[in-house]
Amino acid sequence: MEIRELQLLPDDKLAALAQSGNLDAEEALLKKYKDAVRIKANMYYMAGADEDDVMQEGMIGLMKAIRQYSPEREASFGTFAGICITRQIISAIRSADRDKHKALNTSVSLSRPLETGNEEVTLADTLSSGTGESPEEMLIFKDIVYYILHNGDNIFSEFEMNVLSEFIKGNDYEKIADKLGKNVKSVDNAMQRTRKKILGYLFK
Repeated sequence: MEIRELQLLPDDKLAALAQSGNLDAEEALLKKYKDAVRIKANMYYMAGADEDDVMQEGMIGLMKAIRQYSPEREASFGTFAGICITRQIISAIRSADRDKHKALNTSVSLSRPLETGNEEVTLADTLSSGTGESPEEMLIFKDIVYYILHNGDNIFSEFEMNVLSEFIKGNDYEKIADKLGKNVKSVDNAMQRTRKKILGYLFK
């Protein structure tokens, strides 16, 4: 099958072909998702490493997604790939943080400006701010929450999970409070707890 024909196939078909040993199909998926990897790589930073190092970790995550994806999964290939890319990058960051004797000896730079068009916005702002997140900040927040949950960890209480679920859907605190039958202050407190737990999880 020619490259042009492969590029017309849906991602799950390409993944199946790649898993059967079709290198052209694997290359087609790698090229298709390279920009997505770059976007995620720009969200995270390992001091002592350049951006190519983080990009490389993301590409490793993408390759794992190609080899591990199953059509029987509820998630689409794109969603599964996003999770695998994030997992690989954050795992590398946490590993670097634990190994104090190697060059990559710190974790995410909380003060490094994110690629949002606003140099004042940092990862710390994303995890500690209240309502009114930009689309870029929401993407990072969702990315990290999905990573935690799909990594087999659940650090949130049932109420916090309910609040998170509604927040990720784009609902503001008032709508969440109304839907869950709680007051806005309870929702705000729950979000503050989840943000603290996320920071603690990333840097434990």
